Amino acid sequence: MMRQRLLKTLAFACGLLAVTQLAAGQDLTPQQKQRILKRFPQADRNGDGDLSAEEIAPIRERLEKAQQMRNKKPKQTQNRPKGPVPTHANLQYGDHKNAVMDVWLADANEPTPIVVAIHGGGFKGGDKSKYHGCAELQACLAKGVSFASINYRFRDEDPRGILACLHDSKRAIQFIRHHAEEWNIDKERVAAYGGSAGAGTTLWLACHDDMADPNSADPVQRESSRLVVGGLMGTQATYDVLQWKDILPLKEPWTPEMEKASEPDILVAYGVQSMNELNSEKGKAIRKERDMLAWMSSDDPPIWMKNNMRGGPVARNDQNHRNHHPEHVACLKKRADQVGMQTVAIAPALGLQPHPEISMINFFFKHLGVK
Repeated sequence: MMRQRLLKTLAFACGLLAVTQLAAGQDLTPQQKQRILKRFPQADRNGDGDLSAEEIAPIRERLEKAQQMRNKKPKQTQNRPKGPVPTHANLQYGDHKNAVMDVWLADANEPTPIVVAIHGGGFKGGDKSKYHGCAELQACLAKGVSFASINYRFRDEDPRGILACLHDSKRAIQFIRHHAEEWNIDKERVAAYGGSAGAGTTLWLACHDDMADPNSADPVQRESSRLVVGGLMGTQATYDVLQWKDILPLKEPWTPEMEKASEPDILVAYGVQSMNELNSEKGKAIRKERDMLAWMSSDDPPIWMKNNMRGGPVARNDQNHRNHHPEHVACLKKRADQVGMQTVAIAPALGLQPHPEISMINFFFKHLGVK
């Protein structure tokens, strides 16, 4: 620990270049020497205001030992693969560099169900590695259920905004079905789940009408996009975000000034150039396509959803509270009850606490027909 502190202190005192030069036995500039002296005045043993080679030698020796100890330390855990090694790693499923997936195929004689994990990150970040070694992966493989974790393009990498992210995930589901025979997957038992943006994407896939195109020249596009069950953690109720002011309890009334301030983010999210375009027939079609509430119907698959965030009024600047407020779950449950869609809704802050509470993975196994 002392050696690591020495490295950090030297880096602060004289810069990374000087630390490298010290370790390599190279001479320091007068300016670098003065910076070290300022931080370590005791190094100037003869008090002449300069550092001789003899006075630098003990510092160099300690630095070399510190670096040797650091090099002996095992690499950080995050740089190691977590959990079982994928059967297929970084498999390209689409036309974008981020359209890749990792797949773990269960060892089974009969075609297996598959659970697909979709990471969150506001459609601006995140990575499929979040689910490497996760409890759901371990439980699935133990039960003979295959598993996949996907990446997708981010909203600022395509003029369609969030819709492009959603359609990447749609293609990932179709891609898995396209390889069902090769991978020993049961096409009729495909599930998905995720957190935040991954949860909203799962909801969109679950509620949207089947997006298979039987006449497509691309065989992947001919496959079904439907799920048999979905899991949502910290979901949003709809990606027609202009509806959120009617769903969430805002601290301040929604004003034209607030809408104006939000315009840049709204335009990027919807993939349009202006609010006039958003309010046009084209814009209304985009909003409808992203509105999971409007897509919900009685023939949609069962959904498990959970939100442990606090309730109460939402401050205009609290994006995390706005994106993950438990009222999103309450809104979805209300709509699901109206259309006759089966849900498990858990949001303790709003009194939504079913007893007994079933875990998401056990809910999945039930609807996937896994014993």
